[in-house]
Amino acid sequence: MKAFTPPPKLHDLGQETALDRLHGFSITGNSQSMRQQMLDDVFVLQDIAILGQWTTLYASPNTGKTLLTLWLLGEALRELKVDGHYVFYVNADDSFKGTVEKTELAEQTGFHMITPNLNGFMSSHIPEMMVQLAVTGEAKGVVIILDTLKKFTDLMHKRESSEFGRISREFISAGGTLICLAHTNKHRASDGKPIYGGTSDISDDCDCVYILDKLDGRMFEDEIAVEFVNVKARGDIAERVSFSYAKKHGQSYAELIDSVKRIDHGKMEELRLSAELTRQLEEDDDVIASVRTAINQAVTTKAAIVKFVADETGHSHAKVRKVLVVRTGAMYSLGHRWSVEIGAHNKSTYSILAATEPAL
Repeated sequence: MKAFTPPPKLHDLGQETALDRLHGFSITGNSQSMRQQMLDDVFVLQDIAILGQWTTLYASPNTGKTLLTLWLLGEALRELKVDGHYVFYVNADDSFKGTVEKTELAEQTGFHMITPNLNGFMSSHIPEMMVQLAVTGEAKGVVIILDTLKKFTDLMHKRESSEFGRISREFISAGGTLICLAHTNKHRASDGKPIYGGTSDISDDCDCVYILDKLDGRMFEDEIAVEFVNVKARGDIAERVSFSYAKKHGQSYAELIDSVKRIDHGKMEELRLSAELTRQLEEDDDVIASVRTAINQAVTTKAAIVKFVADETGHSHAKVRKVLVVRTGAMYSLGHRWSVEIGAHNKSTYSILAATEPAL
């Protein structure tokens, strides 16, 4: 019987095999050249966005995300942490006046401002440019800031968001830096905190995500406090960073930029507690108003107040009792809205608390 002769292997015939291709894909042995390509751990936005990463900042409109991003960028440029020649701020969501003001800022600070419909630029050029920069090896050190992200991809469309993420990852892998400004959802989470808008693809694909929120704490009348809260991190970035700015009628954008200040952790904790108290008071507003009505109508005992308020608001007796207890005290600034006196037979009598603090 004739012995079986196996067919010649493809590589014996000069053809590339699947195994050959896998060996070709291997990067083992390239670590030294790859390390030389690595970027230093430099912040483009101090404590928030690192050079060579993709960072997305989510905030509701008029929170100050553009203002604070530009302020932080200016800080990095002044301290020579990044080279403005390679920084491109794409302002795609602004009025003409706003575009002029921000372009003047770019000229003074030393970075590039790009705007759709000026100098032949269109928003659709950005994905194309990121691909070209990655392919040609020019991406390293280039910083692209997109304001806002919805102008460059459909955040509600999973396929488009995923494709944008793929292109962005190629750009980042080639040494580029991407910072995207995006909007939060119109509706907040059950705890009152903002949540990012659109599908999860962008937050899944990028390196770092921050959600910005205004705090309704004790600030001066014209000052606004904003907190950056990290929800996804790669690298040594801050969990929380806080700023304030003063918004006054008739001020220029330059004056608005100059008003930005960092807020220390102690002050921010005080503001956060104050903001949470404000949220709770708003949540219990109808019960509080009904309790006031009851007391004003001489319904002042605990059992009578609970029944009156439950009947008027439709809330359960348990809910009303809880608010009644939490809002009882002598410090209006701590959220107390009425005081109580315990009389004979352990009878509780409630009275409305004045909106002033007692003398010490």
